[in-house]
Amino acid sequence: MKDIAILLHETAGLVRRRFERAARPEGLTLLQWRALGLLEREGPLRQVAVVEALETSPMTVSDLAERLEAAGLVRRASDPEDSRAKTLAVTEQGAAKLAAMRSISGEVFDEVFAGFSDTDSAALKAGLQRIKNNLGAS
Repeated sequence: MKDIAILLHETAGLVRRRFERAARPEGLTLLQWRALGLLEREGPLRQVAVVEALETSPMTVSDLAERLEAAGLVRRASDPEDSRAKTLAVTEQGAAKLAAMRSISGEVFDEVFAGFSDTDSAALKAGLQRIKNNLGAS
């Protein structure tokens, strides 16, 4: 099983780097891309919620938010319930960038899963879900 764990770790790194290369022409890092997708799916969120969802540090999200705001992709505002907290929301420009990124991600997914049958995909998904559940995540 140790060889499977190592292979899983190495494969995750390769997929991450492939997405980074694909996103580079759009001027986004993978983390920025993930943040935009999260904000589009969930709607405006407090920065602390983004930290938790992306499993990163508050400082990283603060820097990420500054960069995305400077690029016109997100809007930062004071939270109406707590003026010390900041909320992030995707702008129209950010939504347009996400549409371009979806096209890119489709191409990357086609490359990553080339040659997979429906049965292969289902078995991989079930195995990965079991690993995730074994580690205490739902």
